[in-house]
Amino acid sequence: MSARRTIKKSQLPAIIDNALERLHWAGGIRNAAMLLRGMGPEDAAFVRLSCVGIAQVTQAAIFSQMVGGKLPKVRSSLVLRRNVGGFEHKGTGVAMKDGSDYVFDWWPTLNPNNPLISAYAQWFVAGRTIEYRNFKGLP
Repeated sequence: MSARRTIKKSQLPAIIDNALERLHWAGGIRNAAMLLRGMGPEDAAFVRLSCVGIAQVTQAAIFSQMVGGKLPKVRSSLVLRRNVGGFEHKGTGVAMKDGSDYVFDWWPTLNPNNPLISAYAQWFVAGRTIEYRNFKGLP
């Protein structure tokens, strides 16, 4: 007979966070929860926690490091906006000096150490992404 694994109540938040990150639903579920609590795009807290605020903060951090000489391979960074199927979304664009361009998107995972990464063209059509932990360069 196999032993059943018991999950403690205190483990549930971490298990749920991990599942949402792996499914890339973390930001969407958090936005839905904020909307259900009556928050919306007119609320500063909603904006700060949504893809808009995440992209603004990460772009500013990358730009600051670039200007400070700590990211010598980065040519520029900017907040990018797309609309696919009526869904408005923002991500952080990073242009490299070697001519490659990436979009870092922390909203789907809400993990500062594991954003989704896409080539510019793929991101604008909600195409292929890869988690940072698996990133080895884009084709």
